[in-house]
Amino acid sequence: MKKLLFLTIVFITLLASCTTTRKIKVDDLEDDVFVINKVVLTSNTIRPTDEELVTIFQSLPYLKVCDLVEEKTDIVLDSYLIDYETISENIEYTYLCDAETDEVLEELPEWELNLQADEETTQFCTLYFTMDPPDGFLAVKAVMHTSQVIPSEKEDKEDKIINLQTSVSGTFEKWTFKNIFVDPRSCALIKFHKNIEPTFIQNELFSAYKVLNGQDKGYLAVNIREPIEIRCNINDPGNLFFSPAEIYNASFTETFQPGKSYYIKYKLKRVSPDSTNWIVKFKIKEEKPNLSK
Repeated sequence: MKKLLFLTIVFITLLASCTTTRKIKVDDLEDDVFVINKVVLTSNTIRPTDEELVTIFQSLPYLKVCDLVEEKTDIVLDSYLIDYETISENIEYTYLCDAETDEVLEELPEWELNLQADEETTQFCTLYFTMDPPDGFLAVKAVMHTSQVIPSEKEDKEDKIINLQTSVSGTFEKWTFKNIFVDPRSCALIKFHKNIEPTFIQNELFSAYKVLNGQDKGYLAVNIREPIEIRCNINDPGNLFFSPAEIYNASFTETFQPGKSYYIKYKLKRVSPDSTNWIVKFKIKEEKPNLSK
């Protein structure tokens, strides 16, 4: 995979006097086709491995985005540059670097897929995919852009460059890069205490997982006979001695049994006044069915 370095300070000169931006009008174009030549993924919620990152770029809903753009603008997106076999060779990681020493300071949660279009291509589209709090669903912004040059009528004047741009946004609440559907006929059911806010199940966003696997009465279907890692935030209301506090990224791993229901609670071991040092202990209780005579 390629590495993309971002400097801390970048100087860009804009010739505002001779450049302007207008919205694209499809009827004014000779061709309504725009080529997807760049895909950007930004997320503060997922932590993908290199292999998972390739899978994500391979499974992003490109065709659905094309349908969305055509439905809203009559612009046709061409995705011929996205070659699923060579995606791993074109992914670029984003880093924050020192402008003077080029020292890598931080790896940023952004990845890019840059594709090489034909030289004669002048109408492009960049897809910006994001997965961020609070819900974490996959969102997209497709930005179509091209330009027109209007020759100056006077010899001492520069030609006028008109940038043409328009965008379409959408959200895919059921998208996931893994097959996370759980068969409700052979699963376990879990429910969380009201102060527990799940964020990930098996490194999959809880918001997407819940859409696919939510059950009646607030239960969630999970796989059985294999360890399940669940990460959570705790919104603790406090008590007479301690103020309310938020505990982030607490996790536990449990193996659940088929056909059983579980209720998940927590206890805090407040080892110091600083809540960041508190220890979270999860309590997983199997719920017994009510038996009536």
